[in-house]
Amino acid sequence: MVEIRFLYEDGTVERFLPFTFLKGVEDLRSGIYTFAERIERLSEGMEGRLYILPNVVLHRLPERGVVAVNGRVVGVWADREEVARDVLERGAYDGQEVAGIVVSDFWQIPHILEEVLPRDVELEVSRRREEFFRHEEAHIHRSVSTRFVEIEGPGLIDEGASLGPFSYLKGPFYVGKRSLIKPFSSISVSVVGPVCKVAGEISYTVFSAYANKQHAGFIGHSYVGEWVNVGAGTEVSNLKNTYGKVKVYSYAAKGTVETGMQFLGAFFGDHAKVGINTTVSTGTVIGIFANITAADSPTPKFVPDFYWTGGGRMRLDKAIEVARRVMARRGVEPSEEYLRLIREAYAKTA
Repeated sequence: MVEIRFLYEDGTVERFLPFTFLKGVEDLRSGIYTFAERIERLSEGMEGRLYILPNVVLHRLPERGVVAVNGRVVGVWADREEVARDVLERGAYDGQEVAGIVVSDFWQIPHILEEVLPRDVELEVSRRREEFFRHEEAHIHRSVSTRFVEIEGPGLIDEGASLGPFSYLKGPFYVGKRSLIKPFSSISVSVVGPVCKVAGEISYTVFSAYANKQHAGFIGHSYVGEWVNVGAGTEVSNLKNTYGKVKVYSYAAKGTVETGMQFLGAFFGDHAKVGINTTVSTGTVIGIFANITAADSPTPKFVPDFYWTGGGRMRLDKAIEVARRVMARRGVEPSEEYLRLIREAYAKTA
């Protein structure tokens, strides 16, 4: 059995805020899997202790030595952390170069889906092949009906998912366990994580888990955290009128930074709520527990954590009350550790 330990470099947590207020970088969904889940799947059947960066996507995992991606050390099989850190910091290695991606900032995730998803599908099907039937290039769980659904290209629809009639899925894509795709939806190169409900036009977007966008409206090149609700008629811009490169707000830089990308939508922190008919600007970062409405349209480039529509700040007790109510609808009770992280985030963002 493999013992996996994640080695954080300076600034990694800050570069992935607001998504790392309530979870580790390794717990962010970057395809079918979170970063951690992918390493766990790749290391099944192996033995030893692996020290690895929390923000790396690997397509293959060597069973020993040093692991490098594009000449950069990303993982080390070692008995002690100090040995692994020394190799990581020196960058010199006698190991194996493997195909993969080091994701340095949160806004890169939508842009890696086209490369990552086909390999994730292949890996997951290899582990559970008997559970799926083949529909041309896509793999459909045997519990799922695809009647009146158009599917094009590679993808995976997981156990208990429900697809409404006249929906269209263009690969690569993933529809997670117990998720709902409503009728007449169009989804391309996207991830709908477990227990999500989505509708409308979705492109190059990750819904991490327990998120809702149940009505018409476009969202593209975006990342939607857990327990987010996007109201009816909300539109997310992913391209500037000038067709120029998009800047986004960075917690690490405490201001907007250049991404070098032409297509970027919005990044919704956990528990954010967006009211009906809201216009979300290109490259908007929305903090955790932010509550915005059409009155905030078009949104500024950065919506602070715990923002209350109109310019206020949500009370901590109200944020926890709403979290409990929303999570209970999916049969989830927040742990004391989770509530502690919410309180800490509230204090940090005051």
